[in-house]
Amino acid sequence: MSNHPPETEQLPDYPITDSRLPFAEYIAKSEAIIKQRRTDLQQTNAKIILDANCPFELGESKKYGVLLVHGLLDCPFSVKDLSRQLKANGILCRSILLPGHGTRPEDLLSVTWQQWIQAVRYGIASMRHEVEHLYLAGYSTGAALSVHEALKDSSIAGLILLAPAIRIKVPMNLITTFRYLKKWLHINHNEWIDKITEIDYAKYLSITFNAVTQVSALTDAINSLRENKSLTCPVFMAVSADDETISSKEALEFFSDYHHAESKLLLYASTPETSSDPRIIVRSTNYPALNIQGFSHVSLPFAPDNSHYGQHGDYAYAAHPDKDYVYGAYNRVESDFLRRLHAAGLLKNRYRQLTYNPDFLFMAEEIGKFVTSF
Repeated sequence: MSNHPPETEQLPDYPITDSRLPFAEYIAKSEAIIKQRRTDLQQTNAKIILDANCPFELGESKKYGVLLVHGLLDCPFSVKDLSRQLKANGILCRSILLPGHGTRPEDLLSVTWQQWIQAVRYGIASMRHEVEHLYLAGYSTGAALSVHEALKDSSIAGLILLAPAIRIKVPMNLITTFRYLKKWLHINHNEWIDKITEIDYAKYLSITFNAVTQVSALTDAINSLRENKSLTCPVFMAVSADDETISSKEALEFFSDYHHAESKLLLYASTPETSSDPRIIVRSTNYPALNIQGFSHVSLPFAPDNSHYGQHGDYAYAAHPDKDYVYGAYNRVESDFLRRLHAAGLLKNRYRQLTYNPDFLFMAEEIGKFVTSF
């Protein structure tokens, strides 16, 4: 994604203000925005890029419906593997595109979390009268957006939360604080936490300060809502205890605060874990044959056969088991640091972030049972 326009350019007019807009038209309008904004659609894999970033609909069920919401820097591709599995269970699945995503990183310079909420509300409105039981499924920031709406809308039948950004880890909050400190001190600040060459067609690698600020504001809004409201629907959660992006401790506490008997949590852990809560299932993240010793934040929603991030994926940093790497829960900063240590001869092994979930099928089957059991 090169030759970007000036960074002051405003967000495009996303088709999320009319709740009566048919979903097929919403997909078409979103596709037009993506075609207008991206500059990499002249490549031979243009259709793959477009399909990855566009909203989608799978399935035809009139009983169960799931609205899937992707995470920060991501696009609908991150929830497509789960959608395919749910469709096989007779569940209607729709995925929306959050404003600022699926186009180019500069579009996250001015977006607000309220615009993301507006997109989620459109998605809910598009499905509300088409299914008997409507679920929200979110990954990371998408999970936080789903929680926000479920706290406001008691008609939601249940929540599916993958690596939920209930609270981002302290270093990310410090980034947000540092941005405002620089502004207060009249320091000429950069709008980017990291701006690098984009080589992943399904996820931004560059990160704006504003994007992290908006996630932090969203989690604050959720905490404010929880002071006076409580979830009434069951929750299915999957989280890695070793997650280096969101606070798994906060996510576990969030789950424990709600005592719905039908709720369930898959806790992925690299060390033995026990729980007195019968709703919690602990799953090991050690797969020696695949050189895996932990699950990363980005790995949970992707199946091993994912065409981009899976065992044989086309992404340059996909976790291929035949490569000489140890894969784990490292974030991008950690991976870069470990790479430098290895290059300096200070580490024997090379380490990389795990990009797929080897336990995906079990997780998806449990989610399918969770949705259709009511």
